[in-house]
Amino acid sequence: MKRKLYDSLMQWKTEENGRTALLMENIVAQMLAASGHKLYFYYNASRDDASSRMKIDFLIAKSKTSNRHNISPIEVKSSKNYTISSLQKFKAKYDEQLLVPYVLHTGDLKEENGIFYLPVYMTMLL
Repeated sequence: MKRKLYDSLMQWKTEENGRTALLMENIVAQMLAASGHKLYFYYNASRDDASSRMKIDFLIAKSKTSNRHNISPIEVKSSKNYTISSLQKFKAKYDEQLLVPYVLHTGDLKEENGIFYLPVYMTMLL
């Protein structure tokens, strides 16, 4: 039974239909919920304004008190090649209300332009 499950998960990686992304987002959701976060998301499907069109996988509220708001947007990326245009638009529009934007991905830890890129296994530390 375990081998059959493993084989079907590995087949998802080769398909181009987003199953790997869906699986990764579900894993992250479980890890965030297990860490005590209430999960929210942001979606704007504006037909009139392309610059307003964006989807953010998760929004979490951090308990840190500061002069800024404590909302952190999170984008989950399951492949090595990805874009973060929605997160960049969201950051540009709501920067004053945000604490730290994160990208959870399969790569290494880094910080670029105020966005923290974390390996997926570090989700539990948020």
